[in-house]
Amino acid sequence: MLEAKEKINESLKIIGAYIKEALIVELALQGHNATGTLINSITTNVLSAPNASILFGEFVYYGRFVDTGRRPGARRVPIDALIKWIKQKGFESDAKKIRGMAFAIQKTIFEKGISTPQSWKGESTKDFMTKTLKNLEPQITKDIETAAEQGIELIIDNMIRETRSFATKYGFAA
Repeated sequence: MLEAKEKINESLKIIGAYIKEALIVELALQGHNATGTLINSITTNVLSAPNASILFGEFVYYGRFVDTGRRPGARRVPIDALIKWIKQKGFESDAKKIRGMAFAIQKTIFEKGISTPQSWKGESTKDFMTKTLKNLEPQITKDIETAAEQGIELIIDNMIRETRSFATKYGFAA
C-alpha cells in the first residue's frame, strides 16, 4: 500500500513541476515580470494524508489580482509595493516624485480597479493561471489517471503477494 501511495505522490510532484513551469512561461509571455517576485514565489507541493494525496500550489497574494484584475473600491494597493514597481520600471528616480506617483496610482486603482485590458501586443494580460490550467487539463487528467492505474496495480500485486505468502506460511493451497 505504501508503494502505491509513494508512486501517486511522485506523479503528483511531477505534475506540480510542469504546472509551475507552464505558469512561469505564461506570466513571462504576458509581460508580468517587472520584479520577478510573482514568478519566484510560485511553489507546488504534495500533501499526503492516510487516504488521500493533494497537489496544491501557492504564489504571493497579489498574484490573484494579476490573474483576475482588481475591482474598484477594493483594499488599497500597498504604497511600498507600488514604489518598488515604479523604481523597477524606471519611470522616475526622484524619491519624492516616486512617492507621489505611487499615491496617484494607488488612488486610481482604488477608484477604477485594474481591468487588465488587452496589452499592447493585442493579447490578454490576465488569466495566466486560468489559461494555463485549462491548456494543461488534458495532460493533467491523463497523468493522474495513469498514476492511479499504476497505484491500483501495485495494490493488487501486493494483495496477491501477501495472500500467497499467507497461504504458504499456513499451508493453504495457493
